[in-house]
Formats: sequence, C-alpha cells, structure tokens
Amino acid sequence: MAARVCLVNRPPGSAVVRASPATPLSAVGTGSAVLAVVLLGLNLRLVFGSASAVITEIREAYQLGAGSAALLTTGPVVCLGIFAIAAARIVRRWSVPAVITGCLLLVLLGTALRGTPWWPVLVGGTLLAGIGIAVANVLGPILVRLLFPHRIGPMTGLFTAMVSASAGIASGATIPIDDALFHNWRATLLAWAFPAVLAVLALTLITLRYNRFSQSAPATVSTFPRWQSEVLRSPVAWAATGFMGMQSLLAYSMIAWLPTIYRDRGLTAEHAGLLLTALSVSSIATALTVPILATRLPRQSVLAVGVVALSVAGLIGVLTAGTGTAVLWAVLLGLGQGGQLSLALTLINLRSPTASTATSLSSMAQSIGYLVAALGPLAAGALRSATGSWTLPLVALLLVMVPLALCGWWAGRNVPASEDR
Repeated sequence: MAARVCLVNRPPGSAVVRASPATPLSAVGTGSAVLAVVLLGLNLRLVFGSASAVITEIREAYQLGAGSAALLTTGPVVCLGIFAIAAARIVRRWSVPAVITGCLLLVLLGTALRGTPWWPVLVGGTLLAGIGIAVANVLGPILVRLLFPHRIGPMTGLFTAMVSASAGIASGATIPIDDALFHNWRATLLAWAFPAVLAVLALTLITLRYNRFSQSAPATVSTFPRWQSEVLRSPVAWAATGFMGMQSLLAYSMIAWLPTIYRDRGLTAEHAGLLLTALSVSSIATALTVPILATRLPRQSVLAVGVVALSVAGLIGVLTAGTGTAVLWAVLLGLGQGGQLSLALTLINLRSPTASTATSLSSMAQSIGYLVAALGPLAAGALRSATGSWTLPLVALLLVMVPLALCGWWAGRNVPASEDR
C-alpha cells in the first residue's frame, strides 16, 4: 500500500515530509503510535542480549565450541544483512505497518522456539527471529517518518533508545529472572517472547487503522520501489552505509563479547551481564538527544565525529584498565553507540528527499551494513582464540573507529543522496 505523504520545504539538512490533511497519525492515534514505536524498538534486540547472557550455559549444555556458539550471536546479525534487502520489495505489496506486524510474528515464533531442548531448533528459532528483525530494522525509520512527519528527530530518538536499551535489558535481566522464577535457562529464553506478544498486538491495531486510512486518503506519492539506482551511485549513500555498518560492527562485538571479556577477568556472570545493561541504559541519553540535535543542524559531520570519540574513549578504557572502572567504560561505550545508531537512522531520513528514497537507502545501509557488522563478533572471537587475549581484538576495534569517523563526516554533509553524484 502506498504511503500518503508529500514533500515540504525545510531548512537545509532536514528533509522531512508533511502528511496530507487527513494524516496517518490522526487515523491511528498519537498514543497508539508512540506505543507501537516503543514496543517495536524494544523487540529488535532482546534476542541478542538474552542469548549472550547465558552463552556459557548453552555451550556447556550442548558441548559447543566457540564457532557453533557464535551461531546464536552472529547468525542473527548475518540475517540482518541478508534479509534487509527484502524490505523494499515487500512494501510494494503491503503497507509498512502490516509488514512490520508480520516481522514481529516471526520474532515471536523464533523467540518461543528457543525454549525447546533441541539445539537445531534453538538455532533455527534464533535465525527465524533474526529474519523478522532484519526487515523490521529497515522499516522502523520509515514507520517513524510516516506516522510522525513533523517529529522525525524526537521519535527517531525514542525508537533508537528502545533498540539500544533492549539488548542490555535482556542481558542484565536474564540471569536475575532465571534465578528468581525459572531456574532453567531454556524457560527464561522462552519468557522473552512475551514482549513480542505485546508488540504484535500494538502493531496489529496500527495496521488496521492505517490501512483504513490509506484506502480513504488520496495518493500523493508513488509506491515504494526496489533499491533506486540513485542511492547505489551516491557517495553520501555509501558513506551512510559505511557508518551504519561499522557502528553496528562495534555494537554487536560488545553485545557478544563484553560480558565474556569481564568474566575472563574474574567478574561473576551476573555482574558481567550488568555491564551490558549499563552500556545499553546509558545509550538512551544519546539515542534521545542526538537525533534532535541532528535535525536542527545544517551539517551533522562534527556530531558524527563526537559520538565516535565517546566509543574510542570507552574502548581504550576496556583495553587498559582493570575491572574496578568497568562500569565507566561501559557507560562511555553506551553513550557512543546510542549516538551512533540514532544518528545513522536519522541520516537515512535527512539525506533522503522522499519516503521511497529513504526506503531504498535504509535497505541498502542496513543490508550491506549488517553484513559488515557480522564480521565483528566473528573476528573478535577468532582473534581471542588465536592469541589467548582480548588485547588484539580491542585494538582492532579501535582501528575501525577511524573509517567510522570518516564515513560519519562525509554522510553528515548537507547533500541529499540523490544529488551528490
């Protein structure tokens, strides 16, 4: 179903859309729309954080090596890259809210399957959830654009804050929930399907109301296309893709290995998991504020370098300091990652003059970007196995911060993706 939006002139650097007089937001309701965005963002990383919290127990239960265990942490990231490309094609046939609802059903089913005692089903469920997350990742910023055309910055910040916080919430809460309620890691992983149930209900309501609105509102733009050739030829689009990919590489490396790094240094499983929670909770601050700053600035280049600098400081701390200051470095990493992810998603809308271009750029940035990101946990684990130390993996992540900053600087220029060739 085509989106019913039209372009409006804005100050440089803030290409947004204006809804027709009968707006999607008025049709679905502000409260319902905000709740849907919050629940969508929350469910896009719970699978990652909950698995990383009990990865040691999973390896012991199935006698797994590091490579097999990586299927639970890196496998979904690979899915994000492979299946993100499908988003632009799928929304040519169904509305964005309807597709996201279907994606959340996959997340629900995949998460529930992790509660079974069979290793192939555990892996299959994790990958199935990864497929749903892949497409929903791409369409999350588009949903924000459709429902909140005049509030892209704040609502992108809210959406990103939930995405950033969800992995840490799951990582920090999994062990306490298991100790208090289930005493069984399989039942605890199954319990993380409950937030997906709530999200499916919220998005189903949005879909029903949005589709009724779409049938009655006059069309003002064409349907969403496949990847547009303009973004494939655009240096700004490739810079935005590089920024998305390398910041995701750092993020998933930390989700997969930060608790393990500190467990290897002597912290308990619960305390190590809480470090990821500290990282994720601190990311909310920059996830909320950076998109607002970005939409008010004519250029976002300096902002991009600033949020990368926070991650550099955090990585140096993890590399050189002991466990006593671990929370401080986790907080700095969280501030950097929250700012980087929210800026990456905001740049998709700021560099796109139309909703169809935003869909193409979002699909490109996330499909290619997450394939790049999948290399992070794999390479970090391989370097750790080869050297017996976390020093080389952390140094390698520090080196990645250089091209990340360069991509952020280039993508932050006030040049639309369709006009910079």
